[in-house]
Amino acid sequence: MPEGRTLSFAAREKDAEWRRDGLRPYFVYRDLGIRDATGGKVLAHIIRAAKPCKGPMGYHSHQLEFQMVYMIKGWALIDFEDVGRIRVEAGDVWYQAPSVRHEVLEYSDDWEVMEITMPADFETRDEQR
Repeated sequence: MPEGRTLSFAAREKDAEWRRDGLRPYFVYRDLGIRDATGGKVLAHIIRAAKPCKGPMGYHSHQLEFQMVYMIKGWALIDFEDVGRIRVEAGDVWYQAPSVRHEVLEYSDDWEVMEITMPADFETRDEQR
């Protein structure tokens, strides 16, 4: 590491805390420490299914500058207003344009993703189809 630079943080699996206080009650969330390290500019977290899918989650949008999702495990069927329905599987990655309306229709019991957003805190709006 260059002189004068230090490691700002480390998110270790052995210290992981899974929380239920995220956007959706049927998921659990693991913060990766990026929000604190960037002063709230960026959020990076892991989201995992905590309950089986009971049907569509509700059409909504996120008011943010950037959102990228990487599917770690499982699969999901998602409807995006600008591209229609797509099935994503482990290893897939997608960018969600700011304010794009979308809805997760189904997901597997082992569904797990890493999501990165800018800013870390953003508004989610329920939308009409």
